[in-house]
Amino acid sequence: MTSVSLQNFSPLQVLDPALYSDVAKNFLQKNNLPTIKTDEITRVAEVLHIFLQIPYENLSKIMKVNRMHQDAMAIRLPNEVWEDFQRFRLGGTCFSLTFFLQTIVHFLGFDCYPVMARMKIGPNHHCALVILNKGQHFLADPGYVLDLPMALSTQRIVQYRNAHTGVEIVPAEKALHYNLSTISRSEKQWRYEFADIPTHAEAFWGHWLHSFSWNGMNELCLSRNEKDALIYVRKFHMRQTTIHGKKNFNLKQNRAQLINEAFGIPEAIVRKAEDALLENKERKELLNG
Repeated sequence: MTSVSLQNFSPLQVLDPALYSDVAKNFLQKNNLPTIKTDEITRVAEVLHIFLQIPYENLSKIMKVNRMHQDAMAIRLPNEVWEDFQRFRLGGTCFSLTFFLQTIVHFLGFDCYPVMARMKIGPNHHCALVILNKGQHFLADPGYVLDLPMALSTQRIVQYRNAHTGVEIVPAEKALHYNLSTISRSEKQWRYEFADIPTHAEAFWGHWLHSFSWNGMNELCLSRNEKDALIYVRKFHMRQTTIHGKKNFNLKQNRAQLINEAFGIPEAIVRKAEDALLENKERKELLNG
């Protein structure tokens, strides 16, 4: 499969989805999905359903920045994301997952582009993919473990039933902006605002690099879908969310074991990420000291 070097690169070159066509083809073949081009959005739904298996996680990001010591060299491109999933059940953060999805959707023949989103912690802290199909724009969000391409409407509120939650997308006051909320039986929670405006490669690359300095890099964080439930881990806490409610678990005594049980990631990899996290913090303190 393609191995793209980050040496002597330009973002426009590295983030060309056509470069990763062999990775996209391999993903489809390994999951018994057709590799021919299509104009049926249901094919994207099939891809997103498979994507539920690939977790959002920052362990791989923490470990790679620990090895490379440079944010640009630590970026994980589709070939690495796909290989690490097959070997260790790892995934990536929203940038790696969105770009990986973009390469697959592009391979299938759809026009698509990444978009940035504002979360409670600030602007450009999340990204997703907009797909064009037969005059309609659809949102696909692998980083938030949503399994449907969701049609956008500038005129009305739209609601969808995803694997583990309901989703509501509401047009915002600003043109081409939308608010996305998740809905359970007990509550509706605003998640982010996004603009249906293409993020060009240079800007996407810049936001990706900036993500290495986010506070989220100071703790382990994972999420994945499992049997109509979202499993979410942050620090030493695990939460299972279904359409009916939430359950919480304490991981202080056996984090590596429970992450292995919930995500399939080997305990040795979890412990390696824990060690890398401590080393990264110590190195950062020395640099700032």
